[in-house]
Amino acid sequence: MGSYLGLVELVFTALVVGAFGIWQLRSLKRDMQARKAREDAETRETKSDD
Repeated sequence: MGSYLGLVELVFTALVVGAFGIWQLRSLKRDMQARKAREDAETRETKSDD
């Protein structure tokens, strides 16, 4: 049984690291979309002021 604990720990660690990576990539994508939307809104404001 003790030999399986290392394997279980390895799989658990891989799952946690993978979940964290996916979470960070989704957060980055959301932030990039919000930034683009904000820049587009600023561009429309600037063009309408001209």
